[in-house]
Amino acid sequence: MTLRVGLIVAFSIVATSGYAQEPVDTDVVARIKEEAFQRSQVLDTLSYLTDIYGPRLTGTPAYYEAAVWAKQRLEGWDLANVHLDPYRDDLRGWEMKSYSVEMIEPRYMNITALPDAWTRGTEGEVTGEPIVVDYTSWEALQELKGTLRGRILLSPEIRAQGRMRQGVFTDEELANAERQTDPNNEGRLDNADLDRSRDRGRGGRGGPGGGDINQFLIEEGVAAVIRGSSKAPGILDANQQRYTLKGDIKPVPHFSISREQHARMLRMLERDTTFTLKLHLNVTFHEDPKYHTNIIAEIPGTDPELKDQLVLVGGHFDSYHSGTGAADNGAGSAVTMEVMRVLMALGVEPRRTIRLVLWGSEEQGHLGSRGYIAKYVADPDTGADLGELSRISVYFNHDNNGHDIRGIHGQGNEAIRPIFERYLEPFHQLGAETVSVENAGGTDHLGFDAVNIPAFEWIQDPQQYFYTQIHSSMDVLDLFSEETLRRNTAIIATFVYHAAMRDEMMPRKNVNGR
Repeated sequence: MTLRVGLIVAFSIVATSGYAQEPVDTDVVARIKEEAFQRSQVLDTLSYLTDIYGPRLTGTPAYYEAAVWAKQRLEGWDLANVHLDPYRDDLRGWEMKSYSVEMIEPRYMNITALPDAWTRGTEGEVTGEPIVVDYTSWEALQELKGTLRGRILLSPEIRAQGRMRQGVFTDEELANAERQTDPNNEGRLDNADLDRSRDRGRGGRGGPGGGDINQFLIEEGVAAVIRGSSKAPGILDANQQRYTLKGDIKPVPHFSISREQHARMLRMLERDTTFTLKLHLNVTFHEDPKYHTNIIAEIPGTDPELKDQLVLVGGHFDSYHSGTGAADNGAGSAVTMEVMRVLMALGVEPRRTIRLVLWGSEEQGHLGSRGYIAKYVADPDTGADLGELSRISVYFNHDNNGHDIRGIHGQGNEAIRPIFERYLEPFHQLGAETVSVENAGGTDHLGFDAVNIPAFEWIQDPQQYFYTQIHSSMDVLDLFSEETLRRNTAIIATFVYHAAMRDEMMPRKNVNGR
């Protein structure tokens, strides 16, 4: 026994003294492991989501077609109440049909590029010599007012990525997370304190007096805006212009190009060598409400007194328009779908209903989960129970990279620690043994946590996620391990099963002394 494991065991004994230890059905866990590891379908599911359907940008036919496929797959596993559940009718979608960026003078160079989502297309091909300007600066743009019609704007610099975790968590980092008493401590494992800057602030509302930079670019007749990717050479970062409501403006075309090609352009201009770019962007905006939908499936509860209570599991189904949306969040979708398949294959009869929900529009501000909460859970203004607030025992969300689960964020809920420590015991040999009080941010569990429903995200090894995968052209299946997908399935299925079987609902946080 290592020193770290010994300390954990000792703490667990102290933490659970005075009441019975949380029961764990080791026979069921063994069967979950066998099904998840030996008869897995998770990689096949993820391949369909990423290779066949590709990026699942919210509000698009691609998202909807992938959702219909997921619904059919869940129905094929004999899950109950499988349906698509719309959450908003005032949103629009955006789809790129074709695009290109090229240097045509003084010599040809094909430019690796990616347009920003929710920008308008060009009117045919645009050619011209770019001018260097900080297009995020209201002051810089005002100096050029009246001179920008038809021009291509080139950003003057690349904002390098900030400090981010990568690789695997060390024993020291995990042990430190276990010792924390402040859920929002600096250095917490969800990477929240680290700089995730990816050259944000590209246009948008922010000029003096409330001026809108994107509106200014439209009025000036700017042809296009180009910036260098903040990712490693050859990898493009993606961006979504935040104009997703029906009736919002449609910003001028924005493109990210590879940082090395952007740097070459700047060096050419520094040496008084001009060049000509040719580009085009063909896009379609969609306004069909059916494209904004969550995906729901259930294993019904069997206990007459508990069957109306819910154990939720899921993650967001949508992705950026770059790569194929594998890490963010195809893996989370495929794994939680597989959790349901595994439990169905075992023929479990949960006391509570287990409900899978795959969310839309997470990338636009958790709109799918927020829409679900406003529809079924709690009034967003008054907090009044709309039916499920008192019935949801717990929500387990799977997002934030899809690599090896090492434990779970307790989200400030100390009462949950001894329960989750027990659920992790069968997975210590796989390196999953950490329960921390720390908060995790940035994804769909937050809306449930805000209305004091126990809602949690997993501690996952960063690997190359923040540097390479997140919102980039390299968010692809090739960077995933099938073994990781299987082990994560087994861990989450174990948590979900036991939450559905325990006598009591999961303890909620003591909010404002109540």
